[in-house]
Amino acid sequence: MSGKLDPIIYVIDPDTYFRDELLRLLNRSGFRAEGYTSTEDFFSADPELMGTGCIVAEMNLPGASGLELLEMLRARHSDFPMIILTGNPDVSNAVKALQNKAADYLLKPMVERELIGRIRTAVRSSAASA
Repeated sequence: MSGKLDPIIYVIDPDTYFRDELLRLLNRSGFRAEGYTSTEDFFSADPELMGTGCIVAEMNLPGASGLELLEMLRARHSDFPMIILTGNPDVSNAVKALQNKAADYLLKPMVERELIGRIRTAVRSSAASA
């Protein structure tokens, strides 16, 4: 055993059906994945955000939004990649997300193959900086 952990994808979305489907897709695609309903739920699990992986979060979360989650990570000096998903696109939020170094900003629904490709790109960027 090498001691190197497989990439982990953290999925944060309040929609149970969407979250569970995305977790199944990620598992079928060879990723370890964990699901959370909110920013608060995610932080209460105290993820290490070490090594490789990425966060895939809905913009409109209960409590702190996906954008606020991204801002909290950057305030903690974390460069862990984060992809923001939204069903309600907003140019202002997209600009703020990219200014805070979001790995991507994608519209729901998305093509599974495209999403997996974007996640792989984010994971590669985390591996390059790890």
